[in-house]
Amino acid sequence: MKRIELLLKDALYSEYIKCNTDEESGIKYCQHGLQHHIDVARIAYILVLEHNDLNYFVKEGGLSGKLAAKETIYAAGLLHDIAKWKEIQDGVDHAAYGARLARNILPNAYFNASEINQICKAIYEHRNISKDMSFLGERIHRADNLSRVCTQCEERIQCPKRDTKELSVTTFEY
Repeated sequence: MKRIELLLKDALYSEYIKCNTDEESGIKYCQHGLQHHIDVARIAYILVLEHNDLNYFVKEGGLSGKLAAKETIYAAGLLHDIAKWKEIQDGVDHAAYGARLARNILPNAYFNASEINQICKAIYEHRNISKDMSFLGERIHRADNLSRVCTQCEERIQCPKRDTKELSVTTFEY
């Protein structure tokens, strides 16, 4: 996955991950560093594979093949919380702001315009589930929820997300 390697080495991507880490240094729950982004990317890809949706995503997304689909899924997962630092600093919606930031990073990793649109839409949508969200947005939303074992978190009582999180895969209906 050469484009994912380029994304991970991108100077802007690294800067935003560092901003997340710096801004969250005093927060004990739900960190948004590189490990969280990798977890979400992997879980989103697993969700697609487990439901035999890879060929559907290739066709629905107008992608060139399975590798392009995998890289598109991974890029969305790796970028979905890239602007969490901005939300902490200024109270802006990190999903909307992150989608804008991603548009500056993705061309450097050779994603085409169609892939960039799909990735940015998924980033924009990932915060709130809705019946109208894109295929990729829904997978990133679910992967984000599944990336945390909230029932085991020592800080779960103070967590602002505790009432809106899906806690297990068994609650899914596809």
